[in-house]
Amino acid sequence: MKKFVFILFTGLAMVQTAFPRGGPFEPTVSQEESVLLNRVMTIAATNVNLAVTELQKSDFAKASPAMDFALGNLHFQNENLAAAATAYRNALKKLPRFRSAIMNLGRVYLLQEDTAAAIELYQQLVADGQADGGILLLLGHALLMENNPVSAESAYRQALLLKPKNPDAMLGLAKTLLQQERFTEGLALVGEILKEDPVNRELWSLRANAYLATGKYRAAIQAIEQALRLECADSEMLATLGDLFLNQNQPRDALRAYEKAFSMEKPALPRLLRAIDGFLMIEDAANAEAMIQRAAELGAAQPELFDTAAQTTLLRLRAELARQQDRPDEAMRLSKELLRIDPLDGRTMLMLAELQQAAGMLEEAVITCERAARIRGFEAEALVRHAQIEVSRERYARAVTLLEAAQAFRHQAHVARYLEQIRRLAE
Repeated sequence: MKKFVFILFTGLAMVQTAFPRGGPFEPTVSQEESVLLNRVMTIAATNVNLAVTELQKSDFAKASPAMDFALGNLHFQNENLAAAATAYRNALKKLPRFRSAIMNLGRVYLLQEDTAAAIELYQQLVADGQADGGILLLLGHALLMENNPVSAESAYRQALLLKPKNPDAMLGLAKTLLQQERFTEGLALVGEILKEDPVNRELWSLRANAYLATGKYRAAIQAIEQALRLECADSEMLATLGDLFLNQNQPRDALRAYEKAFSMEKPALPRLLRAIDGFLMIEDAANAEAMIQRAAELGAAQPELFDTAAQTTLLRLRAELARQQDRPDEAMRLSKELLRIDPLDGRTMLMLAELQQAAGMLEEAVITCERAARIRGFEAEALVRHAQIEVSRERYARAVTLLEAAQAFRHQAHVARYLEQIRRLAE
């Protein structure tokens, strides 16, 4: 907001010094109005509210459009966007092609997220031949916000023709290229901008997200780690790094990233649940339990966050925690509750089968494994678990058959070694 305020408020000085007298796009001011505007600008340097009060003493029905424009700038400085928009529109009623008023009203619309109205105004300036690099840049931003990257690309490229190497236009152009999935061009442009602005957080985020979109996960990790070394990685980037490490089966690295992210900002629920999963993967039950408590507190404070999927995930994590804490009865109870909610939850079935086997409930464990083996993606694991149960009952031939079936679904070196051992026992 402050960046826009600075740009707009400097327009107050332009009213008095930069408007071409009698020109078609900017108003003139009387000597009396010029004196008043100078006095108001001086007051506004220390007290914007008082400046507004002083300016509103004018008879706006008869005043120059420059007076309405100045009032709009003051309201903008006060972050009163609705009043600013009204003042700019009043100026345009008096001088419909008032370039600065159109430009600033468009900025207000952008901040109000009324991008369609902003685009219409900026296109009017282009059609009138009034568009400079700044107008084209704002038009590019508005078009990009409206999810129109092709037209936005044209606006940014025209802005760069008028002002080469403009970092804002280059950044906008990079975004349009990435949004169009032209990742090679977009990444090349992001790299070029980073040479001039190496600690720009948004650029590093764009680079990492582009690598993610193309499936280059190691490159995405490297990009976020580079941003971290430059001290320009935010909590969202660090949480994404945690997700990436977890997906790469590097839970300890993932947890370090999550801890940094959570120390900077309160975690979103999905990230919190992912972190709990990470702690359980390395069997750090103490930290997992603390994070589960944190998730429960978040649920109590904001129950709307806990949809059915989140509740199910938390229940699964509680079941795994109970298993790791050697509370098999609780783990089994929670697992059965999960399967009532989702009868096709293969991961929970495998945990239940393991618990049943440990409790000596071998027939029940076999039935659970057979159910899991019918779920896509869990066939191999379920068949191996079933084979282990048969080995415990010294049914080696049956175990060999199950392990061979598991290898047919997904060949695994450790299962192959286990199969050879069981074959020797069967012989």
